[in-house]
Amino acid sequence: MTGAITVLPELRHRWIIEQVLTAGAVTVREVAQRFHVSASTANRDCDRVATRFGRRVHGGIVRDLP
Repeated sequence: MTGAITVLPELRHRWIIEQVLTAGAVTVREVAQRFHVSASTANRDCDRVATRFGRRVHGGIVRDLP
């Protein structure tokens, strides 16, 4: 065990949604660094969340305009 804390995908998704709604965007790098996951995992998380709460762009998600 490396001492890393595993965060459930649902909790990562919730954080991503909150970031998109409050800050207007989130990057894959932010997700990967915040949760100590690979860029591939962060990309998959963004793919899952983007369809409901924003628009997927290269490197992250931006909030859809109303």
